[in-house]
Amino acid sequence: MAALYACTKCHQRFSFEALSQGQQLCKECRIAHPIVKCTYCRTEFQQESKTNTICKKCAQNVKLYGTPKPCQYCNVIAAFIGNKCQRCTNSEKKYGPPLSCEQCKQQCAFDRKDDRKKVDGKLLCWLCTLSYKRVLQKTKEQRKHLSSSSRTSLQEKEQFSRLSSGSHYNSQKTLSTSSIQNEIPKKKPKFEAISANGDSVPSSPEMLCPPTQSAPSVLVQWAASQQSPGAHHYPVSQGTDVLNFSPDLALDSPGTDHFVIIAQLKEEVATLKKMLHQKDQMILEKEKKITELKADLQYQESQMRAKMNQMEKTHKEVMEQLQDRGIKLPRQLGRGPSSFIPVEEILQEGTERAQRQLFIEAFVSTGRVGNITMVMGLHPEYLASFWKTQYLLLHLDGPLPYHKRHYIAIMAAARHQCSYLVGFHVAEFLKVGGNPGWLQGLHCAPQKLRNLNEINKILAHRPWLITKEHIEALLKTGENSWSLAELIQALVLLTHYHSLASFVFGCGINLETDQEGGHAFQPPSPRSCDSSPASEDGVSGSSGRDAMQEVEVLMARMKLLQECQLEEEGVTQEEMETRFELEKTESLLVAPSVDIAEHTLPPNVLCFVEDPEFGYKDFTRKGEQAPPTFRAQDYSWEDHGYSLINRLYPDMGQLLDEKFQVVYNLTYNTIAMHSGVDTTMLRRAIWNYVHCVFGIRYDDYDYGEVNQLLERSLKVYIKTVACYPERATKRMYTHFWRRFKHSEKVHVNLLLLEARMQAALLYALRAITRYMT
Repeated sequence: MAALYACTKCHQRFSFEALSQGQQLCKECRIAHPIVKCTYCRTEFQQESKTNTICKKCAQNVKLYGTPKPCQYCNVIAAFIGNKCQRCTNSEKKYGPPLSCEQCKQQCAFDRKDDRKKVDGKLLCWLCTLSYKRVLQKTKEQRKHLSSSSRTSLQEKEQFSRLSSGSHYNSQKTLSTSSIQNEIPKKKPKFEAISANGDSVPSSPEMLCPPTQSAPSVLVQWAASQQSPGAHHYPVSQGTDVLNFSPDLALDSPGTDHFVIIAQLKEEVATLKKMLHQKDQMILEKEKKITELKADLQYQESQMRAKMNQMEKTHKEVMEQLQDRGIKLPRQLGRGPSSFIPVEEILQEGTERAQRQLFIEAFVSTGRVGNITMVMGLHPEYLASFWKTQYLLLHLDGPLPYHKRHYIAIMAAARHQCSYLVGFHVAEFLKVGGNPGWLQGLHCAPQKLRNLNEINKILAHRPWLITKEHIEALLKTGENSWSLAELIQALVLLTHYHSLASFVFGCGINLETDQEGGHAFQPPSPRSCDSSPASEDGVSGSSGRDAMQEVEVLMARMKLLQECQLEEEGVTQEEMETRFELEKTESLLVAPSVDIAEHTLPPNVLCFVEDPEFGYKDFTRKGEQAPPTFRAQDYSWEDHGYSLINRLYPDMGQLLDEKFQVVYNLTYNTIAMHSGVDTTMLRRAIWNYVHCVFGIRYDDYDYGEVNQLLERSLKVYIKTVACYPERATKRMYTHFWRRFKHSEKVHVNLLLLEARMQAALLYALRAITRYMT
C-alpha cells in the first residue's frame, strides 16, 4: 500500500503526487489558499481569504505605524519607520550603502563582497534576484515537461508505426502532422521577467534562457500536456512558442480546477451586477428628490425676492411722504455691514452671482445673512470653506450639546469685548433651549463650563502659557470632568471665536439691526451724511501721490527679493535665527498709540469675563525670562495637529486644513492697480509675522522679508487686530495700503484670522499631545 502524506492546511492524507511541491497542499487547499505576493513587502505568503492582500508581518506593522511609504532605495511600499524599508535598512547596516542594480538600474543592490552570492556574476537587487530565479525555475520545469513529453510521444509513435506499418490512414496522419509542424513558424525563445510589483522588465541577453535546437510546435505542446499526468496548462496563443510567454503567468492548479474558479467568478459578477442595479435605482430616486428640492428652493427664492421688493417699495413711499410733510428724518449711525468699508464695495456687481448662492445657503441654514457673511462674501471661495466649518461646529453632531457650544462661543467673544458675537450667540443660546439663568453671568453657569475659563483667557491672550497641567486639570476624573472629545471641540470653538472677534474689529463689522444698539439713529446734522471717499480714505491731494509711491516701492521690493532668492546661495541657520530674534524684538516697538481710549465693557459682556485685567503680553520683554520659542518644525499643523484633531473630532481636521489652505493660497494676482503679480511672498510674510508675535518660528523662513514687505503702519494694524482687536480703529484701517482695494484689506484680515487660530491651536494641541504621551 502506497504511503500517504498529510496536507499542511487541512491535515487530510493524500498520495505524494496529489500534493503540491514546497507547500505540500492538496488541490482544494491550493484553490482556497493560493500563494500570493504581499501588497507592501512583496514577499510570498499563503492567502487566508480573498480580502487578505498583505502578509501577517505587514498587517501588524500597519496597526502599529499606519500605512507605509515607498522605500527611498527599492521603491517597495514597505517603509513603516522612516524612509527605508526594514530589508534595506538591515542590508545597509551590514553591507554599506546600496549600489546600482545591473538589471533595473536603481540604487537598491547591496554588495556582499562574495562573488558566489552574485547571480551569474551580476550584482542584482532583491526583487530582480527573485525574478531571475523564478524565470530559471520555470524554464527548468518547462524543459523537463517538454523533454518527458517528447520522449513519450516518440515511443508511442514508433510502437504505433510498427503495428500499422502498411495502413494508408496512418501514413496520411503522419503526413498531416509533419506538414502542420513545418507550416508553423519557429520563433526564438524570449523571456520577460516579471518584477515584484507586477511590471514587466525586459531581461538582458545574459538572463535569457538559451534557445533549444528544435522548439516543439503548439500542437505538440498541447498533446504533450494532455498525455503527461499532472502537467500544468499554460495560456498559450496560436503561433506562439512555449518559451515566448512569461513564466509568472502559469497557474499552479490543474486544468480541472479552472472550472471551479470560473464558476465562482461568474457568481461574483452576477452578484455585483445585481448590486449595481440597486445602486442605480437609489441614485435615480435621489436625483428625483434633489430636482424637487431645487424647484421648491427656486420658488421660495422668487417669493422672498418679490416680498423684499415690495417692502423696499413701501419703505420708499413712506419716506417720500414724510419728506413731503417737511419732517426731518434721523440718519442711521452705521450704514451697511461695515463701518470701514462702503456698502457699494461689498455689494459690487462682479461677484453678485457667486455671493448670492452663498447668501441663500446662509439664510436657509440660520434664517439671516449676517454682516460677517456679507463682508466675507468679497471672497466667495473662502466664505464657502468658512461656512462649512462653522456649520459643523454649531449645528452638526458632536460631543457637546448645542446650548453649551453657544455658551462657549459667548465666553470666547467676551474675552475680546466683542458685543456683536456675544449678542448673536445669546440669542442662539436661548433659541436652542439654553437656561436663561446662565446668561446672568459666568458665575451662574455650571462648574464644568466655569472650569474652562482659565484656558479660555490663556488661549485668547497668551497661548504659549498652556501646559499639559491645564489639560490634565480639565480631564481629571470627577463630576465636572471633560472627556477628550469634548475638550477638543471646546478648544476649536474657543480659538475659532477668538479669531473671529479679530475679524469683526479688524473690518469694523456693524451690529445687526435686530441687536441691541444696532438700530440706533442720530438727528440729522448740517454736514452731509456720507463723507467723500477721498477724506474717508485719506488719499486726496499729496497723500494720494504718496500712496501711489508706496505701491510702487512695495512692487520694487518684492521684485528685488525674488531676484536675491535666485542669486544668493543660502542663509545659514544661525543667521535665520538671528533675524527671527531681531524681528521678535522689534515687535515690542509695534503697538497702537497710547492715547487710544480703553473700551468700557458693557454689562452684558462684562458678566462673562473673569480677571478682565489679564490681556496680551509681549512674547519677549526686557528684564524678563522669555518662554522658549515654538519651532514649527518640532510640532506643525501638517504633521501633528491635523491628525490629532481628525482622530478625536472626525471631519473637523479636514475642514480646518481646507480653510487654512484656501486663505493661504487665495490670490487674484493683483496688487492695487497692478495685475499679473505673484503675491505669494507677501501673503507668507503676513502669515509668518502673525505667528512671530505669538512666538512661533519657521527655521526655513528668512524673517528679513517681513521688514522689507510690511511697512510700520501695516505691522501696527496686524499686531493690534491679532493681539488686542478691541483697540482697532478706522484710522488704523485707512492708514495702511492706502491705494489698495477694500477686498485686499479684507483678505489681510482673513489671513490674520486663520494664522491666529492656527497658532493658538498648535499650542493647545501640543499640550494635549504631551498629556497623552
